[in-house]
Amino acid sequence: MTHVCAACKTAGPVRLYPGQVCAACDAQDAWARFGAADRLVIDRDSIDAAVKRRQGEAAGEPWWRRWLVWATPAATLGIAAIAGWLVLRLLSARSIGPLGSLLTEMMAAARWATVVGLATSILGVVALVRSRRNRQFRRLSILASHLVVIIVGCTALVIGVFHWVAQRGGFGGQYTSMPARASLGVPSHVERILNATVVVLAPGADGDARTLAIGTGAVVASDDMRAWIVTCSHVAMPYAAVGTWRHARDAPPVWVQLSDGREGRASVRWTAPPPLDVALVELPIAHPPEPVVIAADTSAIQSSVNLTFVPNPYRAGWKVLHGELLRRETHHTPAGTYDLLYTDLPVTHGDSGSGLYDVRGQLVGLNTWTRSGDGPAQGISLPSETMRVLVDAIRNGNLDNLDEAVLPPPRE
Repeated sequence: MTHVCAACKTAGPVRLYPGQVCAACDAQDAWARFGAADRLVIDRDSIDAAVKRRQGEAAGEPWWRRWLVWATPAATLGIAAIAGWLVLRLLSARSIGPLGSLLTEMMAAARWATVVGLATSILGVVALVRSRRNRQFRRLSILASHLVVIIVGCTALVIGVFHWVAQRGGFGGQYTSMPARASLGVPSHVERILNATVVVLAPGADGDARTLAIGTGAVVASDDMRAWIVTCSHVAMPYAAVGTWRHARDAPPVWVQLSDGREGRASVRWTAPPPLDVALVELPIAHPPEPVVIAADTSAIQSSVNLTFVPNPYRAGWKVLHGELLRRETHHTPAGTYDLLYTDLPVTHGDSGSGLYDVRGQLVGLNTWTRSGDGPAQGISLPSETMRVLVDAIRNGNLDNLDEAVLPPPRE
């Protein structure tokens, strides 16, 4: 082994085999084979200058030009941060409140997430394409920033569009607040039913109003500063599984709107044992409407008896619908033996918890389900015997002690 090149006889740092030439002679030989007349010279100074020029130093570029390289990635990352914040705002929990305000707020959040997500995606793609035209594309950090912007923008766009479409088609009602009530030309006992009809809005188990459920109820007791409203358990606590006990103490607040437009936050005070679908809600409000009377016994109500109910006014405004009892069916349940009332009244989504009334305006049933299939739909109601604890508590003035009350079976 030797350090002396066999061609140029120059000693170098690299050890060579006998007869082996150095790298410079090898390169010169290759250069000559391609027809170049001049000797190949590696200009290390030019190479170093080019490297420094790429770094913006040898050419004497000012600092602001070097920082300008990061201006586009920084701006797009800032917009991506806004898009991410809008997505978090869209997905964040909301407290129960007026339906109109909730829908407006969620629609605005979905719209902003969609628009900013689209803009962020477009800016990210444009910035990525433009960066390929210069050497900055080789910087992994800049490339990664553009990809992050595109991913965040597309995520915001997809989530925003999904929520926007879902909210526009999710609520089937015509109104988002209690509609004005014109005179319907009804008797005084029916007018009392209208006055006592309320709309109940219930959130999810964690109190998040994004999973809002809507139903109906009726004022069955009141004093100067509060009203007690009977509705269905699945209206007041829609998140609990069917057939399980919905404990009132575990229920988050619900929102109740009265027929006169007043509204407020209410608490679930009592629920019947499963499978009975009855709940009592307490609304603190001054001078509530006059309550309806709960019939203590409905055994005299048989087929073909005329009945009345008021559907949820959010759907199509205030209406009074009349029908008749089709039949009574006896059902044996773990909570006791009960009758169910089948009517030809069109009880549909949102009507759960509305009252079923006789010709005197007494509450004789609670509309809970609808039976559909061959022929017209049939409303299914729990007779007022299922609310016997409420009847007794109202008569005895003992509604404040209903927290642990257990509904006794009406039949042995």
